[in-house]
Amino acid sequence: VFGWLVAKIRGPFVRKNYRLIGGGSPILEITRHQVRALEGAIGDRVADVAVAMRYTRPDTYDAVRELVRSGVDRLVLLPLYPQYSAATTGSSESELRRVMTELGIDLPLEVIRTWHDHPAYLDVQAALVSEAIERLPESERDGVVVLFSAHGLPQRVADRGDPYPEETAATVAGVVQRLAYRVDARIGYQSRTRPVRWIGPGTDQVLRDLGAEGVTTVVVVPISFVSDHIETLYETDMLFRDIAEQAGIRRYIRADVMNDRPEVGPMLASILEDSL
Repeated sequence: VFGWLVAKIRGPFVRKNYRLIGGGSPILEITRHQVRALEGAIGDRVADVAVAMRYTRPDTYDAVRELVRSGVDRLVLLPLYPQYSAATTGSSESELRRVMTELGIDLPLEVIRTWHDHPAYLDVQAALVSEAIERLPESERDGVVVLFSAHGLPQRVADRGDPYPEETAATVAGVVQRLAYRVDARIGYQSRTRPVRWIGPGTDQVLRDLGAEGVTTVVVVPISFVSDHIETLYETDMLFRDIAEQAGIRRYIRADVMNDRPEVGPMLASILEDSL
């Protein structure tokens, strides 16, 4: 009932936001490209790779059926969530185990639960941040505020000991360590919907606080996303930009996410191989 109520309340709002970014999300197309890149990088060391979207098709059923038809003798789950949370990676693992049980599939299953501090991931993320910083005049790069914006997490999940906030902070520390620039790193959390209480601070509030501090330039980094979708294309690119401008931040730069960069295939292959 709660889920139905949230969908009913937010449905018109979400549909409007999708119209603002062109009518749909590119996440499936980008994910398929990432899968092809992984296949190209890992070669014949893996029999087959399938996409399983969490809340749309192709879903977990589709992926499992495809892999079983291809004759695999074990399954490996590589969630495209760098930081572990019970709400994301944990949920995906539970769904996969449920589907395997329902379909009567008894294959060994290995789960890569986190890669938040994997060197290959941190290297790619640091390159993205560096490229964003380098859009600034050279004299303004050192000391720039870099706001790492991660997906939100309900407070009740964090209170149960979920490692997501700590893993997010570890990712940020690893990225900052790799930068050639001295930066003022901040962390905020986005995509927080009522009436649930979420961990903070919210990215919107961090931007307002930065404006109150007199900050006029900020680089915003979507740190928990590996592909563009509504939370980057609408929330980060449009909503937060407006909030920043209202707060007096004149220069707002959003770092790219990795999407289909050439480093993605080797990065995912390295994560997969090092975790098995």
